Amino acid sequence: MKKIITVLLALLMIALMSVQIMAGPEGIIENAPIDMPKSTPTIDGNITAAEGWSSEAKMDYDTLGFFWHVNPLTFKGAVKFAYDDEYFYYAADLTDGLETTHEITGEVIPAGTNEFIYSTGTDDIDLKDDGTAFGYNGDVFGMLIDPMNTFIDNGYTGNEDNTPWYMIGLFEGDVAKMYREKVNAGDITDRVKVAGHKTSYGWCLEAGIPWDMIIEDIEAISFGDCVVDKEELLANKSLIRAGAMYHDRFNDPEAGEVATWGSFVTVPATMADGTPGHMGSGTNAKSLGLTLYLENKSTAPDTTAPDTTTAPVTEETEVVTDTDGKVVTDEKGNKVTQKVTVKSTTKKATTGTTTGGNAAQTFDIGIAAAIGALAISGIGFIGAKKKR
Repeated sequence: MKKIITVLLALLMIALMSVQIMAGPEGIIENAPIDMPKSTPTIDGNITAAEGWSSEAKMDYDTLGFFWHVNPLTFKGAVKFAYDDEYFYYAADLTDGLETTHEITGEVIPAGTNEFIYSTGTDDIDLKDDGTAFGYNGDVFGMLIDPMNTFIDNGYTGNEDNTPWYMIGLFEGDVAKMYREKVNAGDITDRVKVAGHKTSYGWCLEAGIPWDMIIEDIEAISFGDCVVDKEELLANKSLIRAGAMYHDRFNDPEAGEVATWGSFVTVPATMADGTPGHMGSGTNAKSLGLTLYLENKSTAPDTTAPDTTTAPVTEETEVVTDTDGKVVTDEKGNKVTQKVTVKSTTKKATTGTTTGGNAAQTFDIGIAAAIGALAISGIGFIGAKKKR
């Protein structure tokens, strides 16, 4: 069970209810840029490597900014990404209820104190903004998205300049729902792909948001200032800025109800305006700490038929003949032979001329294939775009 550490902290938390602050590390170790594979994962809440996810972005003490209450971090997470022509996909594996030590009081918070909490409805706990700032009233995972850096490029660098928020809550029976915030707020579960389940250590989730929805929401929240071209967006290595948010709830023994423990989001080491990442409000456009790049090469399993031109090669020995078709012999009357390299699905290579000696001669068909592959590789390199 969690408790408010001291009366002073309790009063401080109340004072900060209307102000987002950063109360985390004195510096951020930013997640490295991530290449998002082009793949179409199965959104069933079970995260597997075969689905073609990216490398993971970490949510931990080093990478997160702390805001909205002052309790210490008791969770960690790993987030992966993918995309296809229609959806932006992500998956999160979240561990809650970790042991930690309060930085101010030195009190040890035992493991299991702050475990995952199912949602029972919409968020009416903090009465912040319209009362549903984090979507649902249990633990909530959020994704903040700025495709192609369009908010920053259009001057949206103020503390209240938000990108759309997409918040996921898990209900009893492992029913995952998504809530859109900051623009056209409301439940959008029927318009997205979302699934998740509780685990022995927390919970995990998978989600897919249509690119068309993201583009529409960005234009709406910016009143038409930020316009994203889908065709350009899906070009190779297009930039996506994002933030992974966790809004952590706990059973408050003093109040006898669920309350907010803290909110945490991936932030950059340095924001677009030069301010250290941990000193911002955490959730605005300039504070997004994940840098993603789209790849145009699919990582899905190859189910096409085998290419017979690349079938295994074998080495065979055959008798050498002259131009009249007569068998060539050496000084002792032995037949002269030579080795030829052939593919199992092709005819034998044509024999060449011989010097009359008994040294084997090899005709390597593979050389031509290697030259062709090198040429194709060169073309691909020339055509690759640099990261924006």
